[in-house]
Amino acid sequence: MYGTVENSSLRVLGAPREYVQGPGAFDELPHLAARHGKGNLLAVIDGFLFDSLSKRLERLFAARGQHVICLRFAGEATRSEGERIVAAMGEADVVAGIGGGKCIDIGKFAGLHGRKPVFSIPTVASNDAPTSRLIVLYTEDHAVAGTEFLAYNPDLVLVDTDIIAAAPPRLLRAGIGDALTKLYEARATAQSNGANSFSARAPFLGRRLGEICREVIHRAGPPVLNALAHGERHADFEELVETLVLVSGVTFESGGLSVAHSMIRGLTRVHALAGYLHGEHVAYSTLVQIVIEGDATELADAVVFNRSIGLPASLREFGVGPEALDATAEAIAADTMTAPYITNFPRKLEARDIVEAILKLESLIETSEFPADAGH
Repeated sequence: MYGTVENSSLRVLGAPREYVQGPGAFDELPHLAARHGKGNLLAVIDGFLFDSLSKRLERLFAARGQHVICLRFAGEATRSEGERIVAAMGEADVVAGIGGGKCIDIGKFAGLHGRKPVFSIPTVASNDAPTSRLIVLYTEDHAVAGTEFLAYNPDLVLVDTDIIAAAPPRLLRAGIGDALTKLYEARATAQSNGANSFSARAPFLGRRLGEICREVIHRAGPPVLNALAHGERHADFEELVETLVLVSGVTFESGGLSVAHSMIRGLTRVHALAGYLHGEHVAYSTLVQIVIEGDATELADAVVFNRSIGLPASLREFGVGPEALDATAEAIAADTMTAPYITNFPRKLEARDIVEAILKLESLIETSEFPADAGH
């Protein structure tokens, strides 16, 4: 929570200062950086794209007489990794995180502690981290260690959709999982008169954006994924990417989070789930939230949609065996209750509510026959 205002009854909405998206947008970086000081850039780049993107950046910046320092992201968003980037700041005027959510968070960390403007440049649309002030730090064992926050949202979010389209479809699918929950979490926050990420009331737009997320995802998600699987780009690709990155990001900060994202604290500590993406975790935890809410129709619809695009619907699908379900549910619930937004729910929740919902979902998935399609 950011504590933007002292009067928590006020409505607050936050968003990145600028958002740039489209094919070839990456080539605009020198021009965009030039608006800050001498336009020199420190870029921390995800390892799997480091060679190609660092060379591309060096050519682009040299052509304009600007300097760029490219550092390879070590792979985990630990405090020590962030401090390493800060130590290399030199004469940089801007810091850019170029890669997935963890790499971008390290870019934010460097900008925060190095007191530089932050550019968020996602190379995948697997989550909505790029637009937010939130910095999630992890341990070397990949468990959530804590959070920090930028004073303001990133100065720029730049999304080159040529790069996004070239990423494995699993990453876009995870982004869908992360964005789809926004309707349910923003709704629960509003119903409980809870606080959004700015420690304030959610504005009407923050809640309505959650509805937009669901509408675009249900309409565009399956055909876009199908087209990418065949090496093609569907007409709705740009709209879907914008929804997963920008609309979802503004929704989670301004509309509020609830049970689904609270569960990430527990899910990331389960060894069997360590190899899964944030959006895959959230796709599952959203179902648990719906179980607690008690709407059987919404649950069936959400389960069917998850399965229609290959997102998980149960702990068993993550590889948790039947003999470990009870202990796993207890462990997840204990850490879930430490999240500040677990109170953004129409009634007070206890760890037992989370455990019971997890186990009920497992039972429903195991014994119920959900329809193969629900109009998607």
